[in-house]
Amino acid sequence: MNETTDPNNHILLVAIIAFYWALLGSWGQTQPRPGNDKAKRDDAPTDQRTGSDKRTPSADTPLDGIRKIDPDFDIAAFLAGAKTAYETILRAYADSEIQTLKRLVGPEVLDTFERAIAGRRDREETLHLTFIATSEAKVVDTLEQDGTAEVVVRFVSDVVSVTRLANDAIGAGDPEQIVEVIDTWTFACETQSTKRNWMLIATDGE
Repeated sequence: MNETTDPNNHILLVAIIAFYWALLGSWGQTQPRPGNDKAKRDDAPTDQRTGSDKRTPSADTPLDGIRKIDPDFDIAAFLAGAKTAYETILRAYADSEIQTLKRLVGPEVLDTFERAIAGRRDREETLHLTFIATSEAKVVDTLEQDGTAEVVVRFVSDVVSVTRLANDAIGAGDPEQIVEVIDTWTFACETQSTKRNWMLIATDGE
């Protein structure tokens, strides 16, 4: 996602339901804090990174890194929660659900999302997104510094995206085309907090 260029260059997808919030709550409290068929993605916030983009790998493999933070880290449970958060945030962005986003993303990412949503509103456009599936959710990096743990996850998903103009004409996308979306998101939490809630602090798209 490349927010610094044009908020209409990528896709993000949301109606929050109780099941999702239950999953997210459980995820946050049980984990440590720390192409030919690919179409150009429209109407998506772009790269957001809190702090420096220079990362030092925390170990030989991502899994080794996160287990140095927490030896009992449950990678399967974490990824299940991350996948739910990913889908929820994408849908919230598409549906302009600012209150939902506030509960799941950090200040810099929230600012990016809010500006993209405001631009869509000013242009009287609506984003219609159908989430098909997430085919991959994989930890690709971890970092722990200054009492904060970060886990970087690569997602591969399929969506249908259509941006409609004020007159309901299609401005971008195709209601008959499934688009593959590849995103790398960074989640963070405080390692010493008794209530470990992971927040999205950075996004990047391919």
